[in-house]
Amino acid sequence: MGAYIKPVDRSVLYLQETHISRTISSDNIDTILEVRRSDNRISKLYSSGLIHNRVLTLLNEMGLYGVLRCGFRPIDNHLITALVERWRRETHTFHLRVGEATVTLQDVEIIWGLNIKGQPVTGTDMSHTAEEWRQKCVELLGFAPTASLVTGGRLSISVLDAHCRENQIDNDSSDLEVVQYTRCIALMVIGGCMFPDSRGGVVSLMYLQLLLNIPRVSRYSWGSAVLSFLYRELCKSSIIGRKIICGPLLILQIWAWSRMTSLSPDVHGYCHIVPAAPDVNDNDYDTILPIAPYGARWARHFSHTHTSTHSVRIIREILDLMEDGQVFINQYSSILILTFN
Repeated sequence: MGAYIKPVDRSVLYLQETHISRTISSDNIDTILEVRRSDNRISKLYSSGLIHNRVLTLLNEMGLYGVLRCGFRPIDNHLITALVERWRRETHTFHLRVGEATVTLQDVEIIWGLNIKGQPVTGTDMSHTAEEWRQKCVELLGFAPTASLVTGGRLSISVLDAHCRENQIDNDSSDLEVVQYTRCIALMVIGGCMFPDSRGGVVSLMYLQLLLNIPRVSRYSWGSAVLSFLYRELCKSSIIGRKIICGPLLILQIWAWSRMTSLSPDVHGYCHIVPAAPDVNDNDYDTILPIAPYGARWARHFSHTHTSTHSVRIIREILDLMEDGQVFINQYSSILILTFN
């Protein structure tokens, strides 16, 4: 099981009494956290090619397109569980045999391409009635969801998905329609990928106040907000009794794969992460964002021939036996490599 569940100095790890690692025993050794995610709809919408380039151009101007470019990957809840068991609320770090490690602002910026400087992502919690929110949706999103679908200032991502599929943008769409449609997509990215909560499948309409002015959206430090949200979810899920975890867990999984060689799968395929000459025969070439974020590397096919997956027992043991050479400190020094074996 590893000695990490018994801190040597409790003056540092003073929250051990309520830490999830304290409850690991032979009776629940295979218990894992349930991963809640809400990014499947926006990922399918994007991968199906239904989002017009006029919308993607604006989304890129907002600084959010990189999240979509990284694609959708299954989350290994066994890996996430093993990492949560080593997360410490006291230090906001993972305690490993070789030392402490954590996800940083640099990781978020490089993996998803989000801005980590600028204005904080904050605002006023506007307590509107369902009807007032419907009017806001008409003005900013271009449609009015039924009042029953607006609960507590939150809107179902499935409603946004249905609207976007039924009212697609084309070359003849007005500029206003493109802007409203882009806000719908941005809300799906925000609520589905960046800040998914335990309710699953809903997004707070409070974010609309940050999407009023398209050019100003990129000035917000979205990366800082994503990292804070991830830290909060890790802290909550490391408490005894928690059964679910949400948040931007794809970033955590890619971080673990990138930093720890003993956990990293083999990646196969090709992805543009540096500028290249357009190739009409290359379906992967993106003229809007030719330089894909690092996370796009993991949107390719990969295999676990040399690593373990979906086995919390084995992953715990891998973390227990980890050595210095199996953890990369400066993993991003070679991100300009084009091909991956």
